[in-house]
Amino acid sequence: MIGEGKRVLVVDDAETMRRLLAEVLGQEGFTVVQACDGVQALGEMHQRHFDVVVTDDHMPCLDGFDLIRQSQMAWPEVPVILFSGIEWDASDPPASRKAFAWVRKSSDPGVLLSMLALAMGQGVEWESQDAMERVGA
Repeated sequence: MIGEGKRVLVVDDAETMRRLLAEVLGQEGFTVVQACDGVQALGEMHQRHFDVVVTDDHMPCLDGFDLIRQSQMAWPEVPVILFSGIEWDASDPPASRKAFAWVRKSSDPGVLLSMLALAMGQGVEWESQDAMERVGA
């Protein structure tokens, strides 16, 4: 299991999506902490160490991009993966906003798991070229 001994923070204002991600990641051995927005996420990050953060972009109070900026100032070693349903313009990719990667919410869960492994330096083999094309990193 790729998540054995690793802690991930899942940030999304949609409770159903948070719970689904927590279940998928939990099955891979991750210890999952959930937050409903960027403000709650920063509070969680002040309380404990995370190996990686997975965040939505559009949220109330503090959106995913502001969360990325603030977390990178305080914890630059913690990779943040943007897990979003929107399409990105090539002139303004998430990487320019300091996200480790961007994964579409509609992607196969294996894509997110592969990005998590890469973010934690565990490198994995991609199962197919199709999976790589769905990652907006």
